[in-house]
Amino acid sequence: MRAGGINWLAVIVAAIAIYAIGFVIYGLLVPAEWWMSASGISQQEMDAVGESRMPFGIVMPLMIAAFLALLFKLGRVADAATGAKWAVVVALASAIPTLLYGWVYGVEPFDVTLIDSGHLLLGHVAAGAILGGWR
Repeated sequence: MRAGGINWLAVIVAAIAIYAIGFVIYGLLVPAEWWMSASGISQQEMDAVGESRMPFGIVMPLMIAAFLALLFKLGRVADAATGAKWAVVVALASAIPTLLYGWVYGVEPFDVTLIDSGHLLLGHVAAGAILGGWR
């Protein structure tokens, strides 16, 4: 399932991997009550706003996977280890510093920022390995 030199099936699987890592972190490891308390979000706010945005949750993993695939195509990444390595570079060069802006100039607690950063780093690595290794 290639188009434009990108394996779109690998992109979909990489996006699912990112989403699954998020589910494990936010759905199983971090109690929802702790996360809401640390983020300053009430159950009423979560019910009113947070859950209404959940259908859009797959958009970010798809964007990450698609643009990593494009970068890997341009950079001729051809194996899982190289894909994982370059995904770490992308995460540390772009995704995590963007989160840190929210912490520095916003009100996000640092421990929530650390959890979010870990999610992005692990998601990038998994997606990078999948995209780099899938031929």
